[in-house]
Amino acid sequence: MKNTKRHPYMWRLLIRERLPWWMINLGIADKGEDCEKVNAEHVWYNGGDGISECYLCKVTKKGELWRKDEQ
Repeated sequence: MKNTKRHPYMWRLLIRERLPWWMINLGIADKGEDCEKVNAEHVWYNGGDGISECYLCKVTKKGELWRKDEQ
């Protein structure tokens, strides 16, 4: 994963990594709305079926954008 230390949504990801799934489903530390709206970059992962999803926000896009993050 790229250097996301200063990303405004990073704290949410750190909390989600430590919470049980049922608490996350309740909306605790939910993903941000859109990284671009807070002048930050998306951090993509493979969402399956040719869809890329951002680790930090709710944005999804077609294509394998996560491959670019691996480089």
